Amino acid sequence: MKFSLYTNQLKRLLPSNYQLKQSLTIILTRTTYIIIVLLTYYFILRNLPKDLNYHLEMAFILVMAMSILIYLPLVEKFTRKMRVKLLSEYLTDDAESYRQAIKQFNYDSLVKHVFPDMVKITESHAGTIALLNPLGTFDFHSYFRGRQKKLSPTKEIKVKQSFLEFLRSKKNGASLMDAIHSTEINNDFMELHANFIYPFLFREKVFGFLAVSNIPNTESKHTLSLLAGQSALAIHNHVLSYHITENKKYQKEAEYADRIQDLLETGKIPDLPGWSIRAYPRNHGNLVEFFQVEDGSWYFVVLHAGRTYQHIGIILSYILGVVYSQSRLRLLRGFSDIKQLITNTFQKLDWNNKYELIIGKIDFNEIYIIQEGKQFKVVRESNDEEVVASMGWKNKIPMEKGAIQILFAEQAILRFSLSDKK
Repeated sequence: MKFSLYTNQLKRLLPSNYQLKQSLTIILTRTTYIIIVLLTYYFILRNLPKDLNYHLEMAFILVMAMSILIYLPLVEKFTRKMRVKLLSEYLTDDAESYRQAIKQFNYDSLVKHVFPDMVKITESHAGTIALLNPLGTFDFHSYFRGRQKKLSPTKEIKVKQSFLEFLRSKKNGASLMDAIHSTEINNDFMELHANFIYPFLFREKVFGFLAVSNIPNTESKHTLSLLAGQSALAIHNHVLSYHITENKKYQKEAEYADRIQDLLETGKIPDLPGWSIRAYPRNHGNLVEFFQVEDGSWYFVVLHAGRTYQHIGIILSYILGVVYSQSRLRLLRGFSDIKQLITNTFQKLDWNNKYELIIGKIDFNEIYIIQEGKQFKVVRESNDEEVVASMGWKNKIPMEKGAIQILFAEQAILRFSLSDKK
């Protein structure tokens, strides 16, 4: 028993396979860069005329210029390739490689590539992933020492509502010790053969989870949090894409609307200091999403697709899911990026109908709004519903004069006011 304890402590001190490969990659690329620079300096110094004035300084300047303009970009490109090859494009910290991986981060990539990577980074010998399917149940895939397979329906694990509630409360993952006082949850861990489970959460809904045999360290948990968030979005978009395909000819709207009702709720309203934000009951033609951009500022988007069919909400939710995922990856920087992303997504969907939108930014004690669409209206409550935003302009709306409401066809969607809390 003591020997096993000492072994586990020693493993924690030693670098993991992922950390070791990362360190070796850095050492190899930087050593290569230094050797190339030194060889270039030696070659230039040897070939410069000895009688040339300041030949040492000239050699130094030439090497420095070549190192910055030629060698450094080549070494960075070589580093990216090494990291992708040795560490996986989904686990590397390199920004360009990570953005490239995000473009490929769909449902199939999640199953084939991301899932094994998540198991590896936890240093586990076995893992199981649960993925929400369009029917509302979970598909399971297992990974054991390099071998991966999908569990048959006869062996499918039943995911109880109590277990989903438990995972929803454990946003940073849960170990077996967290469930030791709950017999039912403890049995769920045993059924999954797991010592640690990390949920895939999006809009406070569990879209899947990863169950592994080892409890990861803090660094591994941080990487898992990034991959888990993007995994939830990939599953969310997969489910929505399924329903879009099924409803392509606008048939059986009511049947499918019931099936995806909980996927179309208004995005979670942030709790911002000094602000009171209220969302009114939505309809199938409008959707709302709140998110942060690269500099930490809070933005919101209100979308209307131009039709009132129930399944239009699926398309809107898909678009807002794309916007939300890009914001989580810190790829959006402001109004122009958000508007361009929404426009491009509508074009990819071959959407020929007119759509309307509002993009807003929540500042210290004011709101900036860009409005497109005649049916939207931004009014101030305290002054006989004075219209405070014009189409086509970036409107700055101070909040000291009273609360404002965003209306669509005279129906309230959102209300913003300054909070009395200090």
